[in-house]
Amino acid sequence: MKITHLELETVTVNNYETWVFVLIHTDSNITGLGELNPSAPRAACVATLKQMGDNLRGRDPRIINTIISDLKKDTLGLVEVRSLSAIEQCLWDILARSLQVPLHTLFGGSNHDTIRLYANITRATHRLTPEAFAKSAKGAVADGFSAVKLAPFVGPGPIETTEHLEESLQCVRSVRAAVGPDIEIMLDCYGLFTPQAALAIIEDLNDVGLYWFEEPVANDDWEGYLKVKERCAVPLAGGERYEFIQGFWPAFQREIFHIAMPDVGIVGGIGELHKVSTMAESCGIRVAPHGPFGPVTLAASAQVMAAHTGFLVLEYPWGLNTWRSELIDPPEHITNSHYHLSNQPGIGTVLNPKLLKEHRAK
Repeated sequence: MKITHLELETVTVNNYETWVFVLIHTDSNITGLGELNPSAPRAACVATLKQMGDNLRGRDPRIINTIISDLKKDTLGLVEVRSLSAIEQCLWDILARSLQVPLHTLFGGSNHDTIRLYANITRATHRLTPEAFAKSAKGAVADGFSAVKLAPFVGPGPIETTEHLEESLQCVRSVRAAVGPDIEIMLDCYGLFTPQAALAIIEDLNDVGLYWFEEPVANDDWEGYLKVKERCAVPLAGGERYEFIQGFWPAFQREIFHIAMPDVGIVGGIGELHKVSTMAESCGIRVAPHGPFGPVTLAASAQVMAAHTGFLVLEYPWGLNTWRSELIDPPEHITNSHYHLSNQPGIGTVLNPKLLKEHRAK
């Protein structure tokens, strides 16, 4: 089997976002599917992906480790890591499809028939007000979600005091009032705060009953994380920005958080997500992958998490549009805050040509 070419498809999600999907075609009529993380400039990523695709033409896509090792020989910045991560997803998809097995089979088989999800409501809440967040939270719960996450804070950081955060903190209280006591609430801080400010936030929200406290300080502030962890009763989560296992190793060594959040589109792809999750489990750290993006990110992450006993919960971007589930075939199947795994080969899904045509970016 040889790679023939790489193809890109860009979809307009709403007035604010796009999803970029990567397809690697082979001479065996097997195509692998991946998704580009949007945290790097899109134009630069597109150019890099096309160059990487040209370089891979004629190679066997199933020799994944060698291909990724070769791609890593060049200097890897933000753009290159996101591009490599998307391509790597395609290669694993091809390998599993060539063997006619679901992807999770390659990592030891599925421990879960369904994958629990929480609703990230921030991306659909364009006015960061208590009323807007409360409305979104009610909508997510009405759709069956048993946990919601919000990020009511804005930068730049580091923010040293809670002096001007009253409305942001009220957003959290309003969500709790809107959803009642039984829905879990996660709070994302985007790494904006000093340890002192982060601890002040937790003290102020003590009666809310947070499920986790995400990125309270900058991702490379090891000492800051440990200061917060020492005095905070709420589990800490973080790691969405770390690249490859090398990025996670210092965090695991120092045990800076309770929950690791690798992103398949940043960490290096499917294989690296599996490695990081295994490392986390060996340290007694639960895994809750980041990924409030398109249905391919969710499908790939869910397949890997199905094989991991240390999996906790997976992120879902609630409320972005009405047609998301139909963009892939078979459609996303989500009920009662759980994603139903596909038993089809590979990541279990392909793009729906009809919906793709309707929503392809101009």
